[in-house]
Amino acid sequence: ADSALPTSIQADLLDEDLKIVKIAAVKERMLFDVTRFEVKARQSVRIDFINPDATAHNLVIVTPGSEEEIGQAANEMAKDPKAAQKGQFVPKSKKVIQATRMVAPLSAESLRFNAPKDPGEYPYLCTFPGHWVIMKGIMVVK
Repeated sequence: ADSALPTSIQADLLDEDLKIVKIAAVKERMLFDVTRFEVKARQSVRIDFINPDATAHNLVIVTPGSEEEIGQAANEMAKDPKAAQKGQFVPKSKKVIQATRMVAPLSAESLRFNAPKDPGEYPYLCTFPGHWVIMKGIMVVK
């Protein structure tokens, strides 16, 4: 491996089974530009989440069927002055599988993880209060 590259990039180059998914927030629309992608069970995944919008967004992957519960919990966090001040809005729950930080406007963040071992449809959503209702997608694990 090229020693000039950061370790994380070296690891990605060595992982031939790595699935790279680029997802961006759609400017002024509260939507993700990719609303469905497929991975194999236990596959290495890297999601590059880009936020070109004027509003902060995040990307939170949750267990099948829990998107409303997690979305409502994020809405509740907005009522808590401490949580609102932190501005992260990722509920503490075993149903949250992966989450980016709240990505500021014109910023990006990558998530690197192994896909769940159980096949199914794993929703992902922006948990900024109110966004999750329409800003969501599905990671299909085969």
